[in-house]
This record gives sequence, structure tokens and C-alpha cells, in this order.
Amino acid sequence: MNSVRFQVHLAEDSIVQYANGIGAPLQRIDGALIAPSTMPIMFWKQIDAPWLDMPESLIHGKQQFTYKAPLTAGMDLDCLLSLTKVENKIGRRGKLILYTHSLTCTYVGQPIMTAETVLISVGNIG
Repeated sequence: MNSVRFQVHLAEDSIVQYANGIGAPLQRIDGALIAPSTMPIMFWKQIDAPWLDMPESLIHGKQQFTYKAPLTAGMDLDCLLSLTKVENKIGRRGKLILYTHSLTCTYVGQPIMTAETVLISVGNIG
């Protein structure tokens, strides 16, 4: 299985906690607290992606977010995390495996955010 569907409720307190943790300012639109643009990376903590269950640590490579509208407190998001590509490479530190992921979230049936994230495993190529 290379994808996982899950739901996320954006609570105001979780937005405040994340924003404070990264030193981001708190912002509002029409009275609703806006989630910092990088917050969707935290959505992964709510799920078990079986392909990431490995003994070695993963290094965060690159990340890109695309928004159709801001994520705000009170939203219930339907999300899909997919493993879209696995690449074996040789780097300065030896063997690398690059895992490219796509995270898509919808709100009331409409796409609102997508993110592409690359995680890197250093060491054994399996």
C-alpha cells in the first residue's frame, strides 16, 4: 500500500502551538486563525504510513507547498498521503534512497492544498 487517506481537524490550539514552535506570527483572516504554511507536514504524525516503517532515520530533503486558500482553524480536511517515487542514488556520504511523497488535502470536497516532500534514507539500499 503506497497511499493513506485520513482526516485532520485544524484546532486553534494546535495552530497556536505549531506557530509558537517555529516562531511564526499568528495571523487571522475574517476572524479565523490561519495555519502556518508548513503546518501540513505535521499531519503525518497522525497516521501510520507503512512504507516509512524502517529502522534507519530519515532526513528531510526538500518540501514544496501549493495553496488554493489558507488553512484556518475549524476546518475539517480530507487528506491523501501518497508515495509517488523511490530513487536509489549515491551521494557524498554513500548510498541514498529518496522517497518522494505527495500530500493532497481537500476542504468541503474541493482541493485546498498540496505538498511534495522528499525524505532521504542514508545507508543501505534495499
